[in-house]
Amino acid sequence: MVAGLDGIDRKILGLLREDGRMPHATIAKEVGLSAPAVHERVRKLEQRGIIAGYHAVIDPTLMDRDHVAFIQVTLADGEEFAIDDPIVARICEESDVLEFHRIAGQDCYLVKVRTGTNKDLEQLLRRIRMIHGVSRTRTTMVLSTELEKPSIEVPAEQTSVEAPSAQA
Repeated sequence: MVAGLDGIDRKILGLLREDGRMPHATIAKEVGLSAPAVHERVRKLEQRGIIAGYHAVIDPTLMDRDHVAFIQVTLADGEEFAIDDPIVARICEESDVLEFHRIAGQDCYLVKVRTGTNKDLEQLLRRIRMIHGVSRTRTTMVLSTELEKPSIEVPAEQTSVEAPSAQA
């Protein structure tokens, strides 16, 4: 069982994933428990860190952040990972940076950004390239997005499959 979740916990997580503001009384009706029992389960899921937080999903288009890009960042020789904390911190403090990943391969980092204009992206790239230790960047512009999930799906409950008994 993933993280010790039972079927009811999974249903609660699925409902909250769809609507993080769903009242406990509504969840209770869906899962067949009382509202106080749901409240207690949600509290325990939060304490265990399974529910990491709640946030509003803001429509980037309505906030003039239509331009999405992925920036691959390569560090200068000798800067990789061992002393990269200042570089990571500097890139992550940029307001248009949505995701930052250390990666294996030709580049060191993969950074997802959203900007208002191509000019904003250009200025962001200039700031990143000016960071001491950054060797180069490569940018991929997103033309359209077909799927972007704000959270992972709740893993399905695993069922144990017993091996057929051998008959002698």
